[in-house]
Order: sequence, then structure tokens, then C-alpha cells
Amino acid sequence: MKKNHILNNIRAMLPELSDAERKFADYILQENELIYKSITMVTEESGAGYGTIIRFCQKLKCKGFQDFKIKLALELAQKETETPITETTFFSSVCEDIRTVNASIDPLVLDKTLKLLLASKKILVIGSGGSYAQAWDLCYRLIRLGFDAVVEGDSHLQAIRASTLKSSDVLIAVSFSGSTKGILHAAKQGKKGKASVIAITNYARSPLGNTADLTFCLQLRSQVLDAEIGSKIPVSFLIEVLCHRLFKSLPKAVDTLSVTAHSVSDKLF
Repeated sequence: MKKNHILNNIRAMLPELSDAERKFADYILQENELIYKSITMVTEESGAGYGTIIRFCQKLKCKGFQDFKIKLALELAQKETETPITETTFFSSVCEDIRTVNASIDPLVLDKTLKLLLASKKILVIGSGGSYAQAWDLCYRLIRLGFDAVVEGDSHLQAIRASTLKSSDVLIAVSFSGSTKGILHAAKQGKKGKASVIAITNYARSPLGNTADLTFCLQLRSQVLDAEIGSKIPVSFLIEVLCHRLFKSLPKAVDTLSVTAHSVSDKLF
């Protein structure tokens, strides 16, 4: 396959495709915002099944739908006139993302999440790739507030730890796409033990969103490359909101923070 000619290759492949694949190909050629959408959204809009989409992407020499979106995003970016991103533009974009996340927070979901966490015996926080940093940050804050929390980034250990969770425990899964196989498998393992599953994702109708008991949907309009290396500030904002509410809800939060602070005080000069 020639570099940066994905759309041309799709057009050339049309006569060789099955009816289901051709229907999906037509959808791609007509859809201008494909790179902003999850595979779940695409299956609903195109009418193509997961298997059809994966096979189609593999015919284009892509590992899967995510790999296809990355290559398509790169091709489209090369065709556009490059506009210098100033600091003002960047700051405005980040602020707009924060406002979007703030507006997306469902007060009912937030309240239910607080109740689950406050009543929990053990909390497992999981994340992979770029989402692991947010999972780690959330776990650290929970520990400082006195919760019995642990973070895991390895997919095998995620599944193992999740399989030991009970009805009194909570699993928090952080996944921007909501379609990472390891994260989804761990979430299902947690549910087998009757643990409550809370998702932090960008797509409410993603496989993770459909699996979780409660979902924080960011609703950011972000293409695949932005999701991989873009700003994590919007997700961190959601974590700030959640931990702030937890702090206000814990009767001995100040005492707990004092104890945890003194526990490492001898590490400083």
C-alpha cells in the first residue's frame, strides 16, 4: 500500500469487497468526522458489525480500527494547511475542554459514585497507555484521603486483581476510548464478583460505558492523535472535582491528610 493514500485505496478496493464491507467503505468515504468517533459509534451509524470493521481495516494493512484511524488522521492532517498553534490558541482549547467536561458531569452519577467510594472496603483503579497516568493520580489521591486503593497498569494483573473483588469493593476504569480490551476484560471480571464498576471515558456508548454501573462521559471532541498525546488536563479536572467532593464528604479528611503527610515528612530536608 502506498503511503498516505488510504482513501484512494478504499475506492480502488470497492469492486473486490463483500456487500457488508462495501457498505462500510461507502460510510467511510462519506463520513467527514470519522477520526473523532469510537468504534461503537461507527458500528451504530454505519450498520457494520465489529467483525466487518476489523476485517476491512486488516485489508488496508491496519492492525485494527484504532490503527486505521491514526493513519487516516495523519493523511488528512497532511492535506490540510498547517496553522501555527499559538499559546493563546492552546490555552483557549484547554479551557474549552474543561468547560465541556464540567458540563458533562451528571450530578446524580457523581453523588452515586461518592456513596459507593465512601462505603467501599477496597478500590482498584486501572488504566492503560495514556490513561494510566490519570489512573495513578486518582489512586494516589484516594490513598491520601485514607482509602484502601491500588492502581494497576498491566493487563494481566488488572484481570487478576479484578477477579478478587467483592460486592463491597469498587473498580474504577480510566479509558479514553472505552474500547481497550484489557480494561474491558478486567471490568467484566470485577462484575463477576459483584464489585461496582465506575468508568471514566469519552464515549458513553463504548463497550466500557455499557459494562460499567456508573459512567463519567467526558464528551470531548478529540481526534485519535489528540487522545494519544494531547492534553490530559480535562481528565485531571474531573479527578479534581471527584476528590474535592470526597474530601468534603469525609468527616476526618483533614486528620487523614495530616497523618499521611507526617508519614513522609522525614523524606524532606
